[in-house]
Amino acid sequence: MAEAEQVKFVLRLPPRLHRKIKRSARLNNTSMNKEITNILTDFFSKSSTDKTLNELVRRLEKKKVI
Repeated sequence: MAEAEQVKFVLRLPPRLHRKIKRSARLNNTSMNKEITNILTDFFSKSSTDKTLNELVRRLEKKKVI
């Protein structure tokens, strides 16, 4: 699914990290650009989920439910 608007971003990577991303993209049958986008999207989705779960745990602990 293509975004309506995209921003070009230049990124310098250490050769070792570049090789890892290239290998991962090849294994997932996608471009390096899409692989990096997928990794970042997954990271921020999980980060958001983690924040939500932590907030719920905090609230439950405050109410002494757990």
